[in-house]
Amino acid sequence: MVPQPNDDQLLDAYSSAIINAVDTVGPAVVKIDGTRGGGSGVLFTPDGLILTNSHVVEGGDALTVTMTDGQSMRADRI
Repeated sequence: MVPQPNDDQLLDAYSSAIINAVDTVGPAVVKIDGTRGGGSGVLFTPDGLILTNSHVVEGGDALTVTMTDGQSMRADRI
């Protein structure tokens, strides 16, 4: 019979998985500000393509993207 992990072991494994995901993906998360509000996105390609929801950039011609290091830049909706 294979021993079953206890709740503490399961929670530790879950916490480790979440921490690993945040450490891996976190630097690619960006803040997007537009004329109608904003939201978040994820850097999707090395050349700067960002994936986000349509409502975040809807009607936004003047978009600003802020990286996790605080660097901001203008962005175009494509």
